Amino acid sequence: MLMKIIMVLLMISVVHTEWRWANDTSEFTMDKQSHFVSSYGLYFMFRHKDFSELDSFKYTLYCGLAKEVIDAYVPHEKYGKAGGDGFSKYDLAYNLLGIGIACGIDKLWDKIRKNKKKHKKK
Repeated sequence: MLMKIIMVLLMISVVHTEWRWANDTSEFTMDKQSHFVSSYGLYFMFRHKDFSELDSFKYTLYCGLAKEVIDAYVPHEKYGKAGGDGFSKYDLAYNLLGIGIACGIDKLWDKIRKNKKKHKKK
């Protein structure tokens, strides 16, 4: 459902504005750090609200993608902090990195927790 809403908003916005690409680099700046950390945190928020690993991954990715689409269509020069400097493939890459590390830690913690439960039963 969320994906359908994003697609409809994307189609509507394409008609009304111009798509902008960010002129940035992959340097781990404050912006990239915030993408990494927010995706990491969102993944765990969804997991602790009993979403599956796959759903947590998808919804976190959708949030990051939505933010980049907003950055592409809403210029910061006109809208200030609500806008962005364009769609950044590097921001999206740091979103994926944050999700990936969170997913890996989640699996590791789950494995450790299951091992502790096995040892307590013995």
